[in-house]
This record gives sequence, structure tokens and C-alpha cells, in this order.
Amino acid sequence: MFYHHKYLLCFLLFVSQWGFAICQDNRAYDIACLRTHYAKPTAQWQPPTIDEGVNWTELAPITHTPAPSTPLTELGKSLFFEKALSSNQTIACVSCHDPDHAFADPRTVSLGVFDRQGKRNSQSLSYLGLDAPTSHGFFWDGRANTLDEQVLIPLTDPNEMDITLDSVPTRLVSAGYLPKFQAVFGEHLADIDISQVAHALTTYLHTLTPTPTRFDDFLNGDPTALTDTEILGLHLFRTKARCMNCHFGQALTDNQFHNLNQTLAGRKWQDFGRYANTDNPSDFGKFKTPSLRNLSVSKPWFHHGLFVNLRGVVAIYNRGMPLPPTKDAPPIAHEDHLDPLIKPLGLSADEMDALTAFLMTL
Repeated sequence: MFYHHKYLLCFLLFVSQWGFAICQDNRAYDIACLRTHYAKPTAQWQPPTIDEGVNWTELAPITHTPAPSTPLTELGKSLFFEKALSSNQTIACVSCHDPDHAFADPRTVSLGVFDRQGKRNSQSLSYLGLDAPTSHGFFWDGRANTLDEQVLIPLTDPNEMDITLDSVPTRLVSAGYLPKFQAVFGEHLADIDISQVAHALTTYLHTLTPTPTRFDDFLNGDPTALTDTEILGLHLFRTKARCMNCHFGQALTDNQFHNLNQTLAGRKWQDFGRYANTDNPSDFGKFKTPSLRNLSVSKPWFHHGLFVNLRGVVAIYNRGMPLPPTKDAPPIAHEDHLDPLIKPLGLSADEMDALTAFLMTL
């Protein structure tokens, strides 16, 4: 068992490898003690295990209330669902960002017009309405500097919607959108401008928030919302598993880019991340940290969408993400680019089970 009740008092034990280990004696955890500790306001929790230089914030519940509907947000929502913005009028933004899957894609990789296959899984968008850390790039590889820029790129991608930006106003006028744009941008509007399209879409995306879960109930003061195993998983998430180096705050992402040794160099799904755009060796294999919010419905996971077993994901993190490139990989792939935040964790099988159980509450 991971825990026992032999000790009458909760105690703190400093362990140099992991930082503060509360309610723990060697490998045994006192769950009653952990419950007492995590029932306190988050400001009174022991600091998590964080590497030097990581600018983290404490875990926080979903408190954002849905923004009231406005003509601008309704216009953006209509555009998000509009299939006229694809070359064969069968694909819309929602085709790859399904509201039932945390605005992510349940397929391994997304399909565009004429079932053209992309090379990446579509990230969840549901965290965009949260108070997330400042992002310096959008998409898995950060190739769009702003959200206004990001929402237009899929329109011209031949494997996604496959149209030109010049054709967007005509397509929307033909679909009856001019009165809707006039209602938002003024009756004097004679034609639709692509910047208005981007603004409407971005405004709608900023209204999206994850579905609150039992973990939010726990953070909001319900000590019964998590099971004993999930409480232990929360503790491991903050300490021995080192998760809060990249997943923290309300959105559970640092919005940064890291190499997790998932380029699959020399394999079918080879993808070098930011390096393909910047040609900077320091960007090799770096992909954006996804939000962990609603992750149980946003699977498959990672940019390649090849992971569907969360316990398996925890297991490869536990091993330090070992995945050597094949002999056919380019020379740069044989260099060590693994992010220094990734280290073998030494979690036991029971600890991995507990961490997985907690992750499912997110």
C-alpha cells in the first residue's frame, strides 16, 4: 500500500531529490494527512517541485463565467461553423475542433477537404478564454504570432480548407453574411474585410472555457470531490512527477515550447516542430505545451495523436521519454535536444496509477 495511519501527526520531510515531501515516510503516504493538507486554501499548500527558472503559478479552479453573447461573438461562432469557407464547402473550423471533445479532434490527425490528411492532431481550443500565461506563438510549432493570424492560416492550407484569403469576402457575401457584418461593423459597410473575419473568429474563441470538473469542485472547497487515490495523484503531480514545471495555473499549461523526444525522427510521422519554421537548432523537436483541461475527452494526445492510453503516457514520462532516432534520421536528430525539464521520475506502479487517476479528474 502507498499509505498508512501509524503516525498521529503530519510531518514535513525534506528530500533533496524531490523537494518537500509532506505526509510521507520513505515510500509510504499518509492519505489522511494529505487530505488535511490539500483541504487548505491553495495559498497554504507546500510549494510544488519546480526547476530553477520556471515562472509558475498555483493551480486554480475554472471561475470564468460565460461571456454574454454579443453580435460580434455570434458572428464569430457562425464563421467557426461555416463550411462555405472551404473549397468544397464540406469543412469548417469546427470539423477539426469539436465542442464535444474540448474543441479538439478525436482523430489521430485531422482531415481537410476531400479527406486530405494533415500531419498533426488538432489541439484543444477550450482554454483560450482562460487567464492563461502569455503565449508567444500559436499552433503546435508556434508559427503564428497572434491568434488573429492563426485563425486565417487553416483557410489557405491545402490540406485543410484550401481557399485563398481574397476569396473569403465573396464566399461570405454569397452565403448571406453581409447583413451580419453590417450589424457588427456598421451599416455603411460595403464589403467584408478579412481583418473583420479574423477579429470575429478570435473574439468567439476567447469566449471558450473548459467544462468544470470534480477537480474544480475540490479547489472550490469540496474535500469529498476527489478519492484517496486522486488526492495522492494530485500530490504526485505537484511533487515527484514534476508535472507543474509545464502544467500550472488555471489553464494547466505554460504556453511554452519543449522538446519531449517525440519528433519520431526517421519514422513515418517524423516532425521536427518549431525547427521546421525557424531553422534554429535550439528549436529542434519543440512543440507547444497543451492544456490538460478536459484531457479525457481531448484525446488522442501529443502533436502526432498516437497516444490514446493515459497510463501509457505517464509510463513514458516516468522513464524520461526515451525514444532514440532511427539510423535513417538526419544528423541533427542524433544530437541531444531533450528538454532539461524531462527526467526519469522513479514512480512506482501504484504511484503511476494514482497520477493517472488524478489526471482524469482534470
